[in-house]
Amino acid sequence: MVTLPRSARLAAWATAWLRGAAALDDVTTRTCADDEPHDVSDIPGTIGTVSLAEALPALRDAGATAFRVALPVPGDPRGLGGPAELNGDAVDVGEVVLTDGAPYALLPDIQVFGPPGDQGHLVTWTCRNAEPAPPGDSLAEADQALSAALLEAGSELTALDVPAWRPEVAALLEDVRESRVAEPLPRGFPSQAQTVAARAARLRSIVGFALTDDGGAVSASSAESRRAALTPLEQAARHALVAACNSLADTP
Repeated sequence: MVTLPRSARLAAWATAWLRGAAALDDVTTRTCADDEPHDVSDIPGTIGTVSLAEALPALRDAGATAFRVALPVPGDPRGLGGPAELNGDAVDVGEVVLTDGAPYALLPDIQVFGPPGDQGHLVTWTCRNAEPAPPGDSLAEADQALSAALLEAGSELTALDVPAWRPEVAALLEDVRESRVAEPLPRGFPSQAQTVAARAARLRSIVGFALTDDGGAVSASSAESRRAALTPLEQAARHALVAACNSLADTP
């Protein structure tokens, strides 16, 4: 099953809650999923660590009008406004939630516990001061860029025969080709956002399998060809997922 990053789930569902399209319980349930209940520290107006259900109303009272996700990676810090220390920490983690209307960000710390095969996650979000997020691609622009990147990478992926050595990839690619949508976002999001989010999440998983496992590459040059083909697709999928999850925040 393909799931969205925690920051993407939190940003999407919390914005839907602010817009009256989701209950606060929905936000916490969808964000936490199989994790232990999430905690949040350093929320303005609170003392110590509080629950996610307590943190979100406090941020709303502090002026938050929407929540946005950024999924930065080294060399591509798109979506971050600053300060530099927050940007660096967000790149290290690979995800962060930013607030519109208030100068804050929520950065997750994820701790894994338990034996292999039966692991759980303890998640604590830290509220940090943040500068406003710069404008990102529109949903339509990100969707077009993702389609172009998939077309560009398609022939290379076929030549490398990635699905043959990772059955999960074959199933995910079939879902992408058939445009199967499981509505990963709250119902208040436009249908295009649902479609783009589902496709982008699946493609990110495909790229993740391929870039972390060179078992199907017959040579070092083949592995490098795979990486060259997939890196632009990973970036386009990441940007498209961000645009989809932020589309409700972009709607007046």
